[in-house]
Amino acid sequence: MISEDLEVLSVGKALNVLEMDFREDPRWEQFVSSHPGASIYHHPGWLSSLESEYRQKCVSLACVDEQGRVCAVLPLFYTKGLPLHLGPLSTGRRLSSLPRTPMSGPLATSPAAAAAIVEYAVKLARSQPGVQLEIKTMIADLDKAVDALTCKPWRPTYVAELPARVEGTEWEEFWDKLRVPRSCASCQDCRQLRFGNARRQHRVNWSVNKAIKLGLEVRDAETEKELAAWYNLYLLTMRHNAVPPRPYRLFKSLWSTLRPAGQMRLLLAEQNKDGQKRLVAGSLLLQFGQTVFYAFTGCAPEDFNLHPHDILQIEAIRSACKSGFRWYDFGEVTEDHEALAQFKTKWGGDPKQLYRYYYPAPVERTSADGGRLAQSARKIWRRLSPKVTVILGDFIYRRM
Repeated sequence: MISEDLEVLSVGKALNVLEMDFREDPRWEQFVSSHPGASIYHHPGWLSSLESEYRQKCVSLACVDEQGRVCAVLPLFYTKGLPLHLGPLSTGRRLSSLPRTPMSGPLATSPAAAAAIVEYAVKLARSQPGVQLEIKTMIADLDKAVDALTCKPWRPTYVAELPARVEGTEWEEFWDKLRVPRSCASCQDCRQLRFGNARRQHRVNWSVNKAIKLGLEVRDAETEKELAAWYNLYLLTMRHNAVPPRPYRLFKSLWSTLRPAGQMRLLLAEQNKDGQKRLVAGSLLLQFGQTVFYAFTGCAPEDFNLHPHDILQIEAIRSACKSGFRWYDFGEVTEDHEALAQFKTKWGGDPKQLYRYYYPAPVERTSADGGRLAQSARKIWRRLSPKVTVILGDFIYRRM
């Protein structure tokens, strides 16, 4: 436990920052569940899965007022850092919100509470030589509220705004043209969903119908055995993208903590050919509050031409609309992955800037051969067996 509280004033009331046990204290989940800006990455289920992934303990800070009411939360994890510098930023020891997570950062009811809890995190990092504070968030100008922070604009994440639940048949013709199963096409909540201009609309229409013609069908995974089968496809996708895979134990934990409450779904795309069904692809969705996150996906590269990701996306977006979610987050895209950015914009995703804040400021490291080394590393990675990528990914993520 943190032994010292940080006290600030806000509208005449004292705010105390302390460490709260997100597992045992119901105030954490109550606050996250009631906050309109909360994401699944603030939820106890995600935090406990991160803890179990590498047996780390979450430093879960909370800011409370004089009556003990929560005004802000900030989950943090200590990371060891990599022994080598594999990128432009330092990879030393960190106190991160959150590691191995697209974004998290402070969740607050007022700027004063947000500043107080971040200032406490800065103080915590400052008290431990060699530890750098890292905050991943969509919040802009956090460094203006807390002077000690240095802002580093990060990659964009692509987010689509979903239509409100309304009655009507304005888009019935569009859904009929997709020739999707009538059980979903008749959903009134989805009919006003559009995918940008006419060109994008045509591309969506064509790709989804192509997948249907090739015998692809989508359903929810129901057993952990199906989760394990999907994980093998996930490894193939990550190897193809030259990205280290997450360990299976993370997904197993998410299956047990988030799925029972409907906060995780695994959609499977199967090909029905000559009466035989074959698993082709799958997408893991995390959903909470107002947002559905397209978090992980898996497909053998040789099956990309079946357009499984298109039929998975249409089903995920339709079900998100039907359930009343307002945002669909396709995830971030690196600067050199134009094809992935085009895929996400095709579905109506607009780039939203992500930010990373640091204390102390990171040391920039550049190399004239950095691009060439990265290209060579990607070629080598794609030749590795999936089992080897799991071992290497485990080594890397254990320190990140």
